[in-house]
Amino acid sequence: MKFLVVVAAVVACAGARSINAGWVLPPGNIGTSGILRKDGSTDLFSHDFAHNIAEIGPSGIVLKSGQPIQLDANLRMVGRSKRSSGAGYVLPAGNLGHSGIVRKDGTVDLFNFDFAHNIAEIGPSGIVLKSGQPIQLDTNLRMVGRSKRHIMNDSGMLTSWGQAIVFREPFTTILLDGPAGMVLSDGQLIQKPAQ
Repeated sequence: MKFLVVVAAVVACAGARSINAGWVLPPGNIGTSGILRKDGSTDLFSHDFAHNIAEIGPSGIVLKSGQPIQLDANLRMVGRSKRSSGAGYVLPAGNLGHSGIVRKDGTVDLFNFDFAHNIAEIGPSGIVLKSGQPIQLDTNLRMVGRSKRHIMNDSGMLTSWGQAIVFREPFTTILLDGPAGMVLSDGQLIQKPAQ
């Protein structure tokens, strides 16, 4: 009977936390209080950090704010994930990142402070600003201004003037694209901005 009471107490304590207890991995262990590596080194989390953890996984930690903390192969924190969207690109024509463009011919475009902090997303063919305005890049990573075409996927589109549209039905198409607006196959009428 004593065994059942202990098991019930352990289960009750384990259920009190919404995150998993941790991971036992080949390079070491990671839990809610810290990291213990197989070489004996440790990283103990502060009280505030430990209570800010939303989820623990084998490759990192997600904080309650949504910030990911990536772990390398030796369970060392490397800050933001290198896989996070918009971190930058290494392309055949050069490198593109939040601070500017370095081309293979050695030319550089450094972004000023305001432009760099206005970037919402970076992709291999361009930049989208927080206002929704797309900045298209040519094959040599030179800015050509706004995109001349609409960018579409299965669930929405970004118009050439920077308006984000969520489709009412997947795989919507443009039925009519006139000087004043567009008619989409899901029934939406999109008015174009005044010229």
